[in-house]
Amino acid sequence: MDDSARISPSFGPPPVFVVGLPRSGTKLLRDLLNQHSAVGIPEAETEVLPDWALRWPEFGDLTEPRCWAAFVERVRGSAYFVYMAEERGVLIDPAAWRLACPDLSLAGVFEGLCRLHGEVPRGGVWGDKSPGYLHHLPLIWTLWPHARVVHIVRDPRDQVQSAHRAWGKDRVRAAARWSDGIAAATRELERHPEQGHVLRYEDLVTDPETTLRRLCDFLELAFEPRMCTLSRPSENLGDTAGSTEVVADNVEKWRHTMDEPLQRRVEALCADGLRLHGYPCRHVGPQLHLPRGERRLRQLRDGVSLVRFDVDARGVFGALRFRWRLFSEVGRWE
Repeated sequence: MDDSARISPSFGPPPVFVVGLPRSGTKLLRDLLNQHSAVGIPEAETEVLPDWALRWPEFGDLTEPRCWAAFVERVRGSAYFVYMAEERGVLIDPAAWRLACPDLSLAGVFEGLCRLHGEVPRGGVWGDKSPGYLHHLPLIWTLWPHARVVHIVRDPRDQVQSAHRAWGKDRVRAAARWSDGIAAATRELERHPEQGHVLRYEDLVTDPETTLRRLCDFLELAFEPRMCTLSRPSENLGDTAGSTEVVADNVEKWRHTMDEPLQRRVEALCADGLRLHGYPCRHVGPQLHLPRGERRLRQLRDGVSLVRFDVDARGVFGALRFRWRLFSEVGRWE
């Protein structure tokens, strides 16, 4: 990454990035954080940062109006902007976006996007919630050396069940990806112990006040009681769809929804992370790994399931285009 991508450290509050595997409570945590009067995080996950970082030199000098206009036109087709237009009715406003940027480096342009779409209060904390950034923490800390990262972890047995119910995701592959994500995040968080905070979904839903007070201490924010309630539902899928309350009993459902052989395989694939985060694990011995060929086959099936999920809203070709955008930008099927 060249120097034009970076931004000088800001004198304002450091940004906060919420990361975690899909169906681990990242949306819930984002929406509870957004209840704080000083925090603003966009209501959709951006997932554009790694792709922009790879392509940034192609965009030229964005201080030149023609380069800025060309950049906006090129990124207009990104999955994030397509989703915002189709699902939220929010179109790119190039002038407002540019005004929100502290400068026109990669870091500044991304910050401007988050500030604009997150409606960050003056002097407040901006941030982003993108599960995929779990694998790109070094990039985040390169661009924003003082950024705070909040990693929310959920028992993989419940997480894979939830992903399967929501999108038809393959549970064995989801377990392997859970393990990969936990390992990647743990390595980076150990290198930045003062800038990372790990919390468990189960603790958030069963004792939201204590969990959020600890999080506020980490973010150097005063706790606000309204953070414990939602102003509108976080979920439109799964068992908590439509709820405006934190559902305390949405834990350990795997005990009566997952058959014993699948429990055993998930535990074998996730043993290290289960033990690390204090979840019960019956697997004895070293953690097992999903063979590459089997992983690829299950990945292909996941791609088909996700396209099917989108067909009703976007049609066959629209669903294929949208999922291909995500695959191209994020580097894997979500």
